[in-house]
Amino acid sequence: FQAFGPFLDPDTFEIMPTTYRAIIVAGIVFGLSMAFAISAAYLAVQQTRNSRRPLKSIYIWMIWIELVACIIIAIECLLYLLYIVPPSFYFFMSLLILWAIQIHLLLQIIINRIRVILYDRTKGRAMIISVALFILCLNISVFCIWIPARLQISNRYIHINNIWDRVEKVLYLLVDACLNWYFIRIVKQNLVVNGLQKYNRLVRFNQRVIIVSLLMDVMIIGAMRFPNGFLYAMFHPLGFLVKLNIEMIMANLIRRIALSNH
Repeated sequence: FQAFGPFLDPDTFEIMPTTYRAIIVAGIVFGLSMAFAISAAYLAVQQTRNSRRPLKSIYIWMIWIELVACIIIAIECLLYLLYIVPPSFYFFMSLLILWAIQIHLLLQIIINRIRVILYDRTKGRAMIISVALFILCLNISVFCIWIPARLQISNRYIHINNIWDRVEKVLYLLVDACLNWYFIRIVKQNLVVNGLQKYNRLVRFNQRVIIVSLLMDVMIIGAMRFPNGFLYAMFHPLGFLVKLNIEMIMANLIRRIALSNH
């Protein structure tokens, strides 16, 4: 088991040892991830069938791509920890590309939920573009720091990555929280205040699940305390699969409330 490929020296590359405890934690996290993946797949199949034109629905494409990205990340990280997939530029790059897709799509799925309620389509488009550009800037910064740090180019990159990785996660948590807060505000202003009291159920449900969703971000940040960076990476797909389940349950609830008479 040895590092290979461009931009790294196999002779000097230090592979973080995987302890027995790390394997146990990774196995538990992987099992939970697969459980939520099965749940997400079930919901995704239901929503795909209920969609009139699933192949033309951006939302349907987003939930399926998000699901696949999370599953692949979980499998790749587990295989790395089990010394099956060796460290390489290609492995690190594939993981980072999947991560970029993962965080982009989850926020766009939340924005899609907001746009269902939002009357102002121009504001909705502006939200899509502004969030996408902000996350793109985060992605570029991580690509420029995380890859050199993982390739062990220098200790300076490793030190910067240890700091920026946490900052980036906190920034993502704030964006996630702001979008969910804005959704609650829009539902109250556009629907509940105008007499559609049945949408109070949606507000109450979102107020509860937003705590769970944000706790997933906190869990990912907390997992960074593990010495092995790829054990912490195992928590990424778990957190985002929980978030994906929440978003699809929210979509079902919005549809059910919209079709109900009271």
